[in-house]
Amino acid sequence: MLARDYAERELSHIQRMVALLDSEAYADDVSMSGAGRVRHPSYWRGRIEELLSAPDVPRHVRKLSEAVLAKIDAMEMRFATMK
Repeated sequence: MLARDYAERELSHIQRMVALLDSEAYADDVSMSGAGRVRHPSYWRGRIEELLSAPDVPRHVRKLSEAVLAKIDAMEMRFATMK
């Protein structure tokens, strides 16, 4: 049960941070200037991949993780076209 709770909390945190990163308000926010790596979608992809590497991750967490990964894919493509 503890592993399940951890996986759910971790994914919830990642979902919030990805949504924040994706929002325009976050792009204009300079208050996180010291946290540069968390501003990169690849950081959150790595966190999800690490979470999914555990053998006992619940199925619903895996499905939600796939949705967040798809959102990260879209963000990375959008950011690449902006450069």
